[in-house]
Amino acid sequence: MKKSIILALLVIASVQIVNAKKANAVWYFLAKTDSSISQDENISVQYGIYTKFANENYNLGPYPTMRIKVINKTDSIIYVDLGTSYIKKNDIATVIFTPTITSTMTGQSMSVGVNMGAVADAVGIGGMVGTALGGVNVGGTKGASVATTTYAQRFVSVPPRSAILLEDIPILTPGSEKALGDLFYFTPGSEKALGDLFYFKKVGMGKQKRLWCLSYKFDDVESGKTTEYNEENTLFTIGCYLNYSFSEDFRKSNGVETVYYVKKLAGSSMSTFPPGNDKEFDIIDECFPQWRNEVKKGDLEVIRLWAK
Repeated sequence: MKKSIILALLVIASVQIVNAKKANAVWYFLAKTDSSISQDENISVQYGIYTKFANENYNLGPYPTMRIKVINKTDSIIYVDLGTSYIKKNDIATVIFTPTITSTMTGQSMSVGVNMGAVADAVGIGGMVGTALGGVNVGGTKGASVATTTYAQRFVSVPPRSAILLEDIPILTPGSEKALGDLFYFTPGSEKALGDLFYFKKVGMGKQKRLWCLSYKFDDVESGKTTEYNEENTLFTIGCYLNYSFSEDFRKSNGVETVYYVKKLAGSSMSTFPPGNDKEFDIIDECFPQWRNEVKKGDLEVIRLWAK
């Protein structure tokens, strides 16, 4: 009897050790391509690509997003045209600007797409979730009494010797990543800009249930293991092209384009118990100790997601 119990415990322990090796979180470390241009004599553009929580009104969990800072190095006003500026994923471009009108009511908001003639109560329109550049709310509910009306801004001005932050731009949203298939769930074989690396799934229970952006597990990704890539064999690329001018009519304009590729893939073990534990970061610190300095210097950007 004792032998059976001991044997059973050994089997359970061995299974746990094997499962402990399998990563349940994937970290994508991105670096700029050699051909990227993040600045010229007039402007400098800084990017942040990271994982954040979405607007809870849309019931979304963590998802990759991009933050863009535009720095004007001149003594003149510079104008950025978001209607001719693009987010690029594997060379597939999506315009940044989403034309919307927002009517704000008492405790409610309603968004209507310009020239669309319908309530824009959808997720992922123009690559955005919940917000459009210029702080305009995209999506919401109808109301009775209209207080104010706000128009989305296509042109953004940057004062001389100053900088502005554009609204955070979600890189992946339900429906924005594919041309075919269901709106909220990716299906293998669907046409997607970034292939079958990511998908959305509802995680949690009851009121805590959220639609999360998840990374597919790789067969050979173990917790604490890293894999190197170059520009030729990288998993995917994410970039941005910004069009700017010194004149409001944009008769003459310039553009700068920056592209990031996956330089390193690292597996980790994400855990929510006990709350506040740093197990996931401890694993990354051990297998890739220089990552914090690289990110701090701006040489690497990070996307970290559950892998289910």
